[in-house]
Amino acid sequence: METMESIRERFEEMGEYYAAGYFEQPDAVPFVRFSRGLRRYLETYPLPAYRGESLYPCGPFGSRMCIKHNYSRTADIDYRALEQKAPDLVPLIKEQMPEFRDPLPRKYRVGGTIFCHSIPNYRRLVREGLDSYEERVKGMKDADLRAGLLDVLAGIRQFHGRTLEMLAQIPEAEKLYHALQKVPFRPAESLYEALVCWNFIFYMDGCDNVGRMDVDLMDFYRGEDVTDILHRFFKNADANNSWSGALGPEYNPLTIQCLRAIKGVRRPSLELRVEPDMPREVWEAAIDAVCAGGGSPSFYNEPAYQQTLGEYFPEIPKEDLLRFSGGGCTESMLAGISNVGSLDAGINIASIFEGVMRRELPRAESFEAFYDLVIRECTREIETALNAISTCQELRSRVRPHPMRTLLIDDCIQKERDFNDQGARYRWSVVNLAGMINVIDSLLVIQKLVYTDGVMDGAQLLAKLDEGETFLTWPEIPRHGNDDARANAMAARFSTDLCAVFEGKIPYSGGKFLPSSIQFTTYLNAGKIVGPTPDGRTDGAPLCDSIGAVHGNDRNGVTALLNSAAALCQKTMAGTPVLNIRLDANQAAKTLMPLVKSYFESGGMQLQVTCVNRDDLLDAQKHPEKYPNLIVRIGGYSEYFRRLPPELQQTVIDRTVHCM
Repeated sequence: METMESIRERFEEMGEYYAAGYFEQPDAVPFVRFSRGLRRYLETYPLPAYRGESLYPCGPFGSRMCIKHNYSRTADIDYRALEQKAPDLVPLIKEQMPEFRDPLPRKYRVGGTIFCHSIPNYRRLVREGLDSYEERVKGMKDADLRAGLLDVLAGIRQFHGRTLEMLAQIPEAEKLYHALQKVPFRPAESLYEALVCWNFIFYMDGCDNVGRMDVDLMDFYRGEDVTDILHRFFKNADANNSWSGALGPEYNPLTIQCLRAIKGVRRPSLELRVEPDMPREVWEAAIDAVCAGGGSPSFYNEPAYQQTLGEYFPEIPKEDLLRFSGGGCTESMLAGISNVGSLDAGINIASIFEGVMRRELPRAESFEAFYDLVIRECTREIETALNAISTCQELRSRVRPHPMRTLLIDDCIQKERDFNDQGARYRWSVVNLAGMINVIDSLLVIQKLVYTDGVMDGAQLLAKLDEGETFLTWPEIPRHGNDDARANAMAARFSTDLCAVFEGKIPYSGGKFLPSSIQFTTYLNAGKIVGPTPDGRTDGAPLCDSIGAVHGNDRNGVTALLNSAAALCQKTMAGTPVLNIRLDANQAAKTLMPLVKSYFESGGMQLQVTCVNRDDLLDAQKHPEKYPNLIVRIGGYSEYFRRLPPELQQTVIDRTVHCM
């Protein structure tokens, strides 16, 4: 029987340095073991190539190790690759690094499987440097946390030292070399040094979210133009499939530069926090970026988010709420000071509805009776999912500590608590509701045809569905997206009733559960398990993208679509209710600002815009090689059109193109 030392040696011989480090101290607590694994990973990670860039590391940051650092799951394990290298070690890894997501049933994983995007406290890091962090760590009383975090810092120092040795040999890297002699261990003193530090920490964290660059860097600004350096940083984020970052609401020259730098770049998905008096020059830069076709920025109703989060969390002081930033796709969190489950789970409301419809519609005596059965079943499923989330969070706190985030996010060091064990200052859980609009439209069809007009009974409606009837050509049936009073009333009622289920429920990690509707690409697979529904979906077709209209059902113009979306009780979906629209690029420059302002005044929370010609999309389907950089908004983020599966490409094409 192999000893743990021999297992460690085998992993080291295979080049699996994270795993080798993890087995150096097999009797230590998980925090120490994961910290040592991370240290060995950083000490041995191959340095990315340097090609004269203004920032380093640069480009893709991907290791061939089967077990490696991961910003969400602490360690990412490629079991298939490990099976090829050492099949006999797979059971051991599963035993030693148990999966904390297993208690979450697959039916609750629509876009959410105990994901944990987060944002390091870049603002503090560039001003204090990691040396000051190390001093605070050395003063910790908890020996295990102290030892683990010192290992993490040692790993960062080793990677940083190897970087300096490489750059010292490259004459054109002199400016970058001198900046990295100081940061990230000592405080930055210039805007360039702060950007170099920001980029370095971004890579150490695992290339997740980029934070609030314009606001948090502004006191380093001395009138210089760093658009090119920001563009380089955004290209780094894109190369690593990074996610999002926020701009504003303290608008400044760096806000403009960030908006210029993001043009034509897929990621990060920049989120512009819109105040009613946002300066004209910010609007112009934002609209110019959107019309360039990159998908950024998306627009956020700043007063609405501040009010809603303040009502959810009255204990959070205003200065902390101002650190609002969407993380991951667009999940609400506070930069540098929060641990948000994002997304912790995704509940397929359309699938739940289909089950109730098949079982109960033939015998429901009234629409109210049928509606109550739908809400009752949704309530049962949501409560089951929330309980499963808490079980997963409790398990994660024991088996998957997160040393890197414990180092980089306040107040873990001060509290001497692991990031995954309630160490961060604020905690809550975002839960995705998928297919909500499909259900609203289906309820409208059933209400009118079965109960109001009585043209068929429930059994006959189900029979027609099975025969292929979509009900799309039936006259006078209200549809979400057309500003119909009946549809708006149903949208308000159903969204309010769904979100009410979350009230008073507290996750294991603390805080609250925040509903959201953020489908990104997951509405494709979520629809595959749902049969035909009265909203017009055929068997297995994709669900609706977040809170927009069912594809092609919005026929009364963009204002009608926005009014319909605003009818939803969006303030109860504070995790973020995503709305995607397509605008004619030639007219967006004139129409976008009044559209956004009007939508937000009506209660809308978030809006993201694609300005791409339909003919280009159709041609890109046939000739993807001609459009390598064609970018569209899909769900909660931007994606290259050519990367989407054909079914999702079609849903983007089928979105109504709105002209004013």
